[in-house]
Amino acid sequence: MDALLKWAILNSATENEDAPATTAQPREPPKKLDPAVIDAILGRPASVQMTECVESTENSETPVEAKAVALDDLEMLVENIDNAINLAPLGLWPRLIALYKDGEQTVRSGALWVSGTAVQNNPKAQLAFSEHRGMQAALRVLEEDPATDVRTKALYCVSSFVRGNVKGLTEFVAADGLAALKRAMEHVGADGSPGVTALLQKSFFLLRSLIEEALDAETPENLRPGMYLPNAVAELGFVGTAAGVLRRMLDASCDAGDLARVFEQIAGFLVALGATDSGRRAIDECKPLADAVKQATPLVDLDTPQLDKLFS
Repeated sequence: MDALLKWAILNSATENEDAPATTAQPREPPKKLDPAVIDAILGRPASVQMTECVESTENSETPVEAKAVALDDLEMLVENIDNAINLAPLGLWPRLIALYKDGEQTVRSGALWVSGTAVQNNPKAQLAFSEHRGMQAALRVLEEDPATDVRTKALYCVSSFVRGNVKGLTEFVAADGLAALKRAMEHVGADGSPGVTALLQKSFFLLRSLIEEALDAETPENLRPGMYLPNAVAELGFVGTAAGVLRRMLDASCDAGDLARVFEQIAGFLVALGATDSGRRAIDECKPLADAVKQATPLVDLDTPQLDKLFS
């Protein structure tokens, strides 16, 4: 973990022509069109719609259902890269991030969903999000929010920010993001509810993705943390976390479909981590994991030959 933190620290240090004469009678000046008519014909500019969405959500007199619709509309607007970039010049990032603390669960969840969509594969939006410490705010929600659905949206936001974004990953590591993720995974229940299942699935998928990106030989070494990241994942005890998640789900007799969805992502994570020496050692030394995998395997309809090799 110290080596990964050192990598993160080093990487971050890192006029009009005259009109022709005419003898025609002068015309009356044209009547101005009603702005409402223009909007109906051409549509309002995206920047106006985006600002109105945030204003509606911030308005305490707006019904919760209308706030949810406004955030859904905003999320669709920021799917456009240019609209997402314009969140910054419109001054909407700090207002959006402030909604992470809103008293309504629907608003918190929607604001995080908008943020995650805006920063996904969008370097300029990622930079603006970083400047407003959005990732740190999302991490706090991931750990502290009482609603599982909101924490899942926070994880989506963090994942969108760090995947394929070396600066975002650097910031994530420096903010002790891995430890925050681990705590969030361990403190969530295992009752098989959609929110819990989604949070666990997305957590293990994120870990797998970060490990694979860190080890991708086609990416220049200066743009990835290399072995530092999987070594830190192993050192922090995520293998034990995987074992604990499986055990809780088995003991709670979760629905087989929910168990299979989480198990599939755990398998992908273990295979990726097991391709490293430190990861393989951590897997070999975790007997509770072997026991949980052995018990879960017959209950899920999955073909996982690579995982089977780890426990053969």
